[in-house]
Amino acid sequence: MNAARLPDVDAVLFDLGGTVLEIRHDAIADILARHGAAPAPGWERAAERQGRVRMEAAHAAGAERSAVWRAFFEGMMESTGTPEAAWTPVFEDVARHNREHHLWERELPGMGDALDTLRARGYRVAAISNSDGRAPELLARLGLAERFELVIDSHLVGVEKPDARIFHLACERLGLPPSRCAYVGDVNVFDAEGARAAGLVPVLFDAYGTYEDAPAGGARVTGPADLLTLFPGRAA
Repeated sequence: MNAARLPDVDAVLFDLGGTVLEIRHDAIADILARHGAAPAPGWERAAERQGRVRMEAAHAAGAERSAVWRAFFEGMMESTGTPEAAWTPVFEDVARHNREHHLWERELPGMGDALDTLRARGYRVAAISNSDGRAPELLARLGLAERFELVIDSHLVGVEKPDARIFHLACERLGLPPSRCAYVGDVNVFDAEGARAAGLVPVLFDAYGTYEDAPAGGARVTGPADLLTLFPGRAA
């Protein structure tokens, strides 16, 4: 973890995919194998890092949302050595799997307990996700819905991160100013920078070691236990 001392907050808001929920690496590996590009053991960490590098580069270049999303998987394929000629058919199968089953559908180990601990320490807990309208249903199916006082799904509200409006919408619904809310997410440009620009306290959740530094005015953590050290309990 690296951080300056964080300001006291009343609420901790979370990204979902890549933060509370982890991607189905097994599903991606199966798809790659069907296309003759089975990844080597231990491929996941490097692939996650390269996916974020490509995604942030695509966003910086002004790519449309669909191209930014695809860039993440192209980074994963690049990392695993998948021939570029196979990228399009692999991505089409990945996108189909996501539509039919949802790729981010596993609780990241320890995150459910961390959410419970934050609530027990007096923090309000909510979520803001760049999703496709299925975030509330997915959390309910995984037994995580009750951990969140509020869930904002970008598809349902018509605005997505890093736009400040989606962060402000969540704060307004909680009845809190942005400065009293921390936001935890795994992609620097969408989550940490977006939250900071909107006036929230940014916490970069870097489980795969993609980034070196904490965001300005915030913190970088590597897992749920690390995260909990930032929030010992609400000040009296």
